Amino acid sequence: MQPDFYDVIILGGAFSGASTAILLRRDHPQLRVLIVEKAEAFDAKVGEATTEMSAMFLTRRLAMWHHLEAEQLPKEGLRYWFSNDKVTGHANASEAGGFIRSAVPAFQLRRDALDEYLLATAVAEGAELLRPAKARDVELGDYDNKLTIEAGEDVRELRCRWLLDATGRVTFLGRRLGLIERNEEHPVAAIWCRWNGVRHIDDLAARAGDLAGRNISSRRLATNHYTGFGYWIWVIPLGNGETSIGVVFDKRLVDLHHSKERATDFVAFLNAIPSLAELLDGATPRLDDLRFYAHLPYASKQYMGNGWALLGDAASFLDPYYSPGLDHASFTAEATAEIVGLDANGEDIAARIVEHNEVFVRSYSRFFRSIFKDKYYYMGEADLLAAAMILDTAHYYIFVVIPAYRIAKKFVWMPVLGPKPAFFSYHFIKFYHRRFKSIALARRAAGEAGMRNNGRRIKAYFNLNLSPVHMFLRGVKLWAFAEADNVRLQLRRLFRRRAAATPAPAEGAAARG
Repeated sequence: MQPDFYDVIILGGAFSGASTAILLRRDHPQLRVLIVEKAEAFDAKVGEATTEMSAMFLTRRLAMWHHLEAEQLPKEGLRYWFSNDKVTGHANASEAGGFIRSAVPAFQLRRDALDEYLLATAVAEGAELLRPAKARDVELGDYDNKLTIEAGEDVRELRCRWLLDATGRVTFLGRRLGLIERNEEHPVAAIWCRWNGVRHIDDLAARAGDLAGRNISSRRLATNHYTGFGYWIWVIPLGNGETSIGVVFDKRLVDLHHSKERATDFVAFLNAIPSLAELLDGATPRLDDLRFYAHLPYASKQYMGNGWALLGDAASFLDPYYSPGLDHASFTAEATAEIVGLDANGEDIAARIVEHNEVFVRSYSRFFRSIFKDKYYYMGEADLLAAAMILDTAHYYIFVVIPAYRIAKKFVWMPVLGPKPAFFSYHFIKFYHRRFKSIALARRAAGEAGMRNNGRRIKAYFNLNLSPVHMFLRGVKLWAFAEADNVRLQLRRLFRRRAAATPAPAEGAAARG
């Protein structure tokens, strides 16, 4: 074999690239794999929480239990806090979230630590590494690619059968091929940084009357969301004692992206929420860590060709809500490694490439249009957002998580809403999300926005037994009550219109009467 020829070259050595290298080297040790990573050391990034499926990929597929238990924190599901004029703190805010500990593994992640460990594992498994180095140019052929690499003052030309792009939002290959399109229908932006000294929410609860008694699991270890019309805020604890806090907002509804004093306005935005202000009392932001993305979502029109593929964020990104990014990275890593492995075994992979492109493009489109499109219009309504979370999570467990754990008993590469039969779930989810937006707007028009955001408690459970079914029924119940209340609003609106349209009696006619 020529010294500068590789079976696979992977651009980017973080989660997506390192994971794919690990799979290829373990399952096909005859392959020569090179990772090209431009950063001398990884930094922290958005993507600090797993879901149940990306956690399964890390634990059962990559065998990373030892690292996750020693260096990362467990995640106790999702938790939501809501506000209105009556809310003074966590004690009287409406809350939705798990009541007892989650029975399915998930983790809160320091991504820099995880990425470094995955890359070191890939090298230990036999992958070669160039670091720091970056791709300068590429010529794609039919399973014959030429790559120009710059490493310091050295420039090298390498050849490979497969070139895999795991460069994240840089999407080196996708942009050169003209495949990446901004999702303008979802105009969301994000500002975030790490904080020191954030107060422990479970200790606060222990001092706040009956708040501690309303929950058994750790609230702090959940991904806590503080939500309002047009935005949501994440609060994620990290294993080094810091806390990641960020706001994601719809630019049609919140104008933080126009800020001239971004750090000041970001901190003021967080402190304006009474419950969150309790946690931030005495805390300090690491403003050197402050990040801003003016536009988050984009997607590739194609994920794979003859001898190349896009992995994880190099292919698409949608929204950090529900933490789907690492799921997507895990699904693309697994699927791509499997196809490259089939090719290495001499099998015809033409049909698999077609399927790969169809499934992942369909998954992104369905996921966006059913769950995310215009979601920010009802984020300020406790019952509606809680119903959506419960129904969405029930679907995820029933059709993705439970089949993987109970039936396949292994991680499965098929992405959420990717299979053709998911057509029915897609349209059902899309329908209730559109209804929640409509109800939320009706409440705002009637002057009743956020009226249900104080003093309510909505419980969720995360396990592989009957809880997903119970959550589905609970979500339908919340939806039904919201629809019934919406009828009241519509009737009141109708009567007001009729009253306004009824002409007052003429002055002379009234006098004669």
